[in-house]
This record gives sequence, structure tokens and C-alpha cells, in this order.
Amino acid sequence: MEPAENVTGKQVGVRLPGHLYRWLKAKVDGGEYSNMAQSVIGELTKAKALEERRCEPVAYDIREGPESDPLLRLVNERLDEIRRELRGEIERRRRER
Repeated sequence: MEPAENVTGKQVGVRLPGHLYRWLKAKVDGGEYSNMAQSVIGELTKAKALEERRCEPVAYDIREGPESDPLLRLVNERLDEIRRELRGEIERRRRER
């Protein structure tokens, strides 16, 4: 028998639980996949990619740090805006006294 790394394609017969079958069937009926086999392959491929990504360590460039992440940068920019607005409101209230 060949090691799994050398197999380029292998037919597998399985029985799907009803909830998975209905979920995949809805994807086929909705046009996301052309048939049930493609829906199984597509969803398993997505699940494998997500698992591999989740297991990867998050590596930041030492020169840039975690702030180089676009989402973190957006959050930090918004927090800076809120801080400026709050400082402005505090100053405005102080002047009104």
C-alpha cells in the first residue's frame, strides 16, 4: 500500500450524518458546487486550510511588531481617534466652567 503522501486521488465511500448531508446538499442546490462530490471535496479542503492556518504560529516582523497587522493598525487608528475626541470634549468642558 502506498504512503498517503504519494496518493494523488483516492475514492472513499462514507455515510454522512443527515445534518451534514443536508448542509452540503443546500450548497449544491444553491449553486456553490456542481455536485455532492465537489461539495464534500470543497468543504474538506476549506476545513484543512483553516486547521493548518490555526496551527501556524503568528510571526511578526521584529522591525514592525504586531502593529504591522492591518487589522491591528485599523483598531489602533480608531482608538487614537476616540482618544482625541475625548480629550477635545474634556477641554471643551473645562473651558465652559
